[in-house]
This record gives sequence, C-alpha cells and structure tokens, in this order.
Amino acid sequence: MMNNKNKSGFTAVELLITLFIAAAFLMSGYQLYSMIIRDGGEARARAKANNIAYEYLQIYKAKAKNPCDPPLTIDDVYQSTNDTLSDVTISATITCPYPDTPSLSKISVTVKYNKPVEEVTNATYINL
Repeated sequence: MMNNKNKSGFTAVELLITLFIAAAFLMSGYQLYSMIIRDGGEARARAKANNIAYEYLQIYKAKAKNPCDPPLTIDDVYQSTNDTLSDVTISATITCPYPDTPSLSKISVTVKYNKPVEEVTNATYINL
C-alpha cells in the first residue's frame, strides 16, 4: 500500500484560486493605468486651454479703451495645431465693473473646448 500524504505541489483547486487572484490583480492594475492616462490627458487639455486663455487675455488688454461705453464682446475661433483640443471657441468681454470708477476695466476671456464642452476662464483688471 502507498502513502499519498507526502505529495508536494498545488492541487487543481489551489491553482485555480491563484489564477483568479492573479487575474483580479492584473485587471485592477489595468484600470488604474487607464485612469491615470485619462486624467493626464484631461489635465494636459485644461493646461493648453488655460495657456490659450492667458494668451488672448494679453491680446485683449491692448483693445480695452473705454470700458463703460459700451461693453465689448469678442468671439473668436482658435485654429488648434494640437490634437488635445477640439472645437475651441474663445470669447472675451471687456466691461466696466464699477460705474463709480470708469477708468477700471475688467477683461475676461473664456475658452470652450472639446465635446462635452469644458471651459476655462481667465480675468484681469486694468486701469486705463
């Protein structure tokens, strides 16, 4: 008679459980990687839109003459050379935020991009 108590190695059930655990770790690692890549892309797009808004803010600073008569709204379409942004529209508003101080202008630039639409707004005050 043979004694089977001294066998070493995995049983089929232990191997199957180990494979399921390994598969779960691989899937969670892939999901984590995908989330990091997606969030990184969104951050790059937002940074690019913020840079565009700042660039146009500097351009429209020179166009602010007399903000109280009447408010100036400028719409522009940005031709993107970068594939992280699509359907970019830019609107700038030059207003007189405080009627008691007519020499103070508020310049606000809003960049809308991508679908679904996301937006970034930059603003500054200048004293004319």
